[in-house]
Amino acid sequence: MVVGIDLGTTFSAVALIDSNTGLPKIIPNREGSNTTPSIIQFTDEGLVFGSEAKDAFDAGVADCAASFKRNMGLDKTYCTIGGKDYTAEDLSAILLRHLKEDAEFVMKEPIEEAVITVPAYFYSKEREATMKAARLAGLKVRKIINEPTAAAIAYGLNHWRTNAKILVFDLGGGTCDVTLVAMERENDLSTIATSGDHILGGRDWDAMLGKLMAEKVLDETGIDPREDQETLTLVTRLAESCKKQLSQKASVKIPVSIPGFGQCTIEIKREEFENLTVALLNRTGTLCTTVLKDAGVRWPDITDILLVGGLTRMPQVSNYLLGLSGKKPISHVNPDEAVALGAAVQTVLKEPVYTTLAAIPSGANSRAKKPSGINTAIGQEKRISNITLLKVSDVTTHAMGIIAINQEGTEYINETIIPANNSIPVKSARAFKFYTSSREENELEIYVLQGDKKPLDCVIPYKFVVSGIRHVNGGQTILRVQYSYDQNGVIHVQARQDKDTVDLPIHKEPVPDDMSKYGRPLDPEEFKAKEETFVMLAVDVSGSMSGAPLKDAQDAMCSFVSQMDMSATQVGVVAVSDNSEVVQHLTSDAKKCSAAIRHISCGQTGYGNSAHPFTEIRNELSGRRGRRFAIILADGVWDAQDKAITAAKKCHSENIEVAAIGFGAADECFLQNISSSNANALFVSQSELTRTFGKIAQSMGNSTGAKGRDKDTLNTDTWEESI
Repeated sequence: MVVGIDLGTTFSAVALIDSNTGLPKIIPNREGSNTTPSIIQFTDEGLVFGSEAKDAFDAGVADCAASFKRNMGLDKTYCTIGGKDYTAEDLSAILLRHLKEDAEFVMKEPIEEAVITVPAYFYSKEREATMKAARLAGLKVRKIINEPTAAAIAYGLNHWRTNAKILVFDLGGGTCDVTLVAMERENDLSTIATSGDHILGGRDWDAMLGKLMAEKVLDETGIDPREDQETLTLVTRLAESCKKQLSQKASVKIPVSIPGFGQCTIEIKREEFENLTVALLNRTGTLCTTVLKDAGVRWPDITDILLVGGLTRMPQVSNYLLGLSGKKPISHVNPDEAVALGAAVQTVLKEPVYTTLAAIPSGANSRAKKPSGINTAIGQEKRISNITLLKVSDVTTHAMGIIAINQEGTEYINETIIPANNSIPVKSARAFKFYTSSREENELEIYVLQGDKKPLDCVIPYKFVVSGIRHVNGGQTILRVQYSYDQNGVIHVQARQDKDTVDLPIHKEPVPDDMSKYGRPLDPEEFKAKEETFVMLAVDVSGSMSGAPLKDAQDAMCSFVSQMDMSATQVGVVAVSDNSEVVQHLTSDAKKCSAAIRHISCGQTGYGNSAHPFTEIRNELSGRRGRRFAIILADGVWDAQDKAITAAKKCHSENIEVAAIGFGAADECFLQNISSSNANALFVSQSELTRTFGKIAQSMGNSTGAKGRDKDTLNTDTWEESI
């Protein structure tokens, strides 16, 4: 069996599609109630739920957990009970398991899957945490949907009006969401825009009311409940009951038992409570304004305002929205049950397919603009006879971006990849210039941003690290980063290098606690200046190199020079045999260097092997700031090997990296001794000389001081799974 579950902050509910009527209905819990308090009481005898748990919580009994939904996605302990730590995810799993077991008890049938609702403004981490909690409860998640969307589905079944624009105002116990939906032709319910605050809800009104009640107790008794936690708990736990009564009465008298004093009675007037919570109500109005702006509509374009969530029963909510919009809000659905009923409908609907989003130009608005269109006549209200014909499309609640560096290299920016308010599921990709190093593992750090503000003003739910990036000649490569926003509102990240058809390895790491550097200015030169590279080529010109061996060596060295990025590289040449001679000092002129190589002749410095080139190499490279290399090409056995090895080690000690290439009668052990590492000692056949030099050029090609920075972004196509 598949059910829809409204996992609420204060109350939860379960619904399914009735097999007889084909319509959604609530599954009552074992107590016969259509909703279950989202409260867990831990006792020595076991876990307690339902009205008993709520009574215990309201009475201030210890070891009760409530309102944990507001902490979903946080990797920290929500409460410690009986010496055991519980996260919000753990507590949600316990509650979901209870809801599942209660529904199974009533329906006499096992429940395997569920569509679960979450606040529209839940970020990716909160949604993932909800899915994990469901799995821990033994439920397979068919889909995560937004609570306002679910409520709009429940409303639309009986009140469908083609071309109507409905503003769903969902103010629950812990969260507030405002969503604009359109009832379009062919039973298409489309979300246009959404905004929300997942730490704004009934609990905040309760807190303000509790504060007012504490002040009233102080006035009546002279005792300040805020100075004693037990007394304060007794007072604030009465706030919810008082709030409900104030929705029906202009004033309420509340009896309060104060330890050490006895009972007193305080009076709370609706007017003073409403005045105290004006700021909270104004926050909901800001959300409404944001949605209308994002959708490109005005209040006159809105057909109706639909109230959802228990807190909308307060008269101040309807009055506030009436004053804001000029429209009297409607409450044609049970605010406590509509979300669960809509979730149940979603269990029988077809799933949408991914759409591909064209890349947005850098600096463009990170919110998808929806054309307001021309006012069209609203169709007559009707019922949808077959709910399986309903088509529902939701949107990305938040813009999804990546921390990047602006084109001037002066600051970190939020480079949007997927704007807010695009239909989901959706994918989009951007290409970034990336500078590689030959000496280090090349990794790209991706900080996922949710929001459209500066990096540190956004939520940063994930850090991904992309590895396996190949170094390329010249240092610069292209990395393509793709975001996929799935039907559950969870983000997935992939990356590919240049034109590859296989994804690069990627893994998650914790987001650092200190991200302050991404709010500080940058030095553009740090990202523009390339690290200078200096290379000395030393070639054996003894008698054994006569003819083809020397020509092959010259071809290989000229090929090496042609592959280097000479804008940040200088190359020099040494000829060595009985003597050692610099035939070309360090230069960035590739033609000049190649000409000097071609002018080298066999026997130029003698026909024997009594000298070494390391003194000249050190003289040329000493004092140079940058990366320094020496490449030695040897044929035959050198006479003064001990002196050569000693001189080579002096180069090693000065951080000059030495690579030796030998062929013919060269001594492989000697090559290893003069090289900086055994890996730098290469023994090849004469015909392999050019290819060997080519490998060295690729592995050592120039990098930049901005190694690893994704400085520039380019548009790029999306892709499917790795092939």
